[in-house]
Amino acid sequence: MSRDPGRIPSVLLFVATLASVYVTYGFMWDGGNPFTDPGVAGRSAAFASSLMIILLAHEMGHYAVARAHGFRLSLPYFIPFPAGFGTLGALIRLRSPPPNRTALLEMGAAGPLAGAVCSFLALAVGLPLGGEVLEPDPGTTILVFSDPLAVKLVGTLLLGAPPDRYALLHPVGLAGWIGCLLTAINLLPIGQLDGGHIAAALVPGRARILSKVLLGLLVVGAVAWPGWGVWALVLLLLGAWRSLPVPVRPPLTPRSRRIALAAGAVFLLTFMPRPIQVEEVPGDPGGGSPTAPE
Repeated sequence: MSRDPGRIPSVLLFVATLASVYVTYGFMWDGGNPFTDPGVAGRSAAFASSLMIILLAHEMGHYAVARAHGFRLSLPYFIPFPAGFGTLGALIRLRSPPPNRTALLEMGAAGPLAGAVCSFLALAVGLPLGGEVLEPDPGTTILVFSDPLAVKLVGTLLLGAPPDRYALLHPVGLAGWIGCLLTAINLLPIGQLDGGHIAAALVPGRARILSKVLLGLLVVGAVAWPGWGVWALVLLLLGAWRSLPVPVRPPLTPRSRRIALAAGAVFLLTFMPRPIQVEEVPGDPGGGSPTAPE
């Protein structure tokens, strides 16, 4: 049995992405040197390992289910990016068209479902380890991460209440939060996103129209969060807003319909209209001169 010729590049890209996430978290988010400061190194390692486990679970969920349905496809190729959170995710190249609607739906849903399970576990581990509440200086500008329903539920179950708006997340908890964000984005029913595959399987005759409408909504949504506009532009430039063609017959199996419902529930648990907000902290009400926004 011959080996996949893409195995070595796939492994090398995974290692490079792990290193990119480690370095980016240390220098950009922790504000220290992950090579010389043991504390920064430990936090960077916790974040990088947690996030890469979530991403690997997502991609291998796709890969395993696609192989089980007879797809020909590549191994996942992770994309290092030394900014943001250190990665642009990963790509899997399909080398054969979807054989039927059930195969397309289950392949599309497997990644977000597997990634969501790992994200929720990361939240369960990380939320109790964080909790320190930031007290921003008056007049400064800060980034505030919104809480999806999953964070609020896990926080309430484990801590008795959702995390405070200004609570600092432990690196493992932050990885879980990012996992929720990526899961929700991937489940948008647009083109060749995972949610687009699910939509194409559910309503193959209307998937193209649905993609166009939701792509337009992403552009409008950029008013609330610029990231939606960025995603719309990426989908347009890559041509990924177009759904994969799939045979109408045979119809979906009852199992695949239940999987679609599970994916919808995960979307509701992870979606945030404004994931990251820029907030200006009001100046000192005592009358002192506020610090100029940074």
